[in-house]
Amino acid sequence: MNSLGPDRVRPGWRKLVADLAAPLLAVSLLLAGLILTSLPVRSQDFGWFAYAPLSQQTFQLQGLVLIGPEAWAGIAMISLGLLILAFWSGYRVGSRSR
Repeated sequence: MNSLGPDRVRPGWRKLVADLAAPLLAVSLLLAGLILTSLPVRSQDFGWFAYAPLSQQTFQLQGLVLIGPEAWAGIAMISLGLLILAFWSGYRVGSRSR
């Protein structure tokens, strides 16, 4: 039991949790997205048939990287984390009293 009553929480604690919820969520999304995008790319095979009548050599792609679903999820998490941080910082700056 505290001075405010048995079931009441200090008002400062709720404000602290509310103030830190958005940046902590954004930072966790950023870290998870960075981890997902840093995973090694799985090799994928694909092929096609094309007729090149004047070419006497085989065409091969050099340095082709296909983005897998993990990397796309990581890019989405990074984008969402940055958007949350931008909104939160704009809200904090705009809500300051003069």
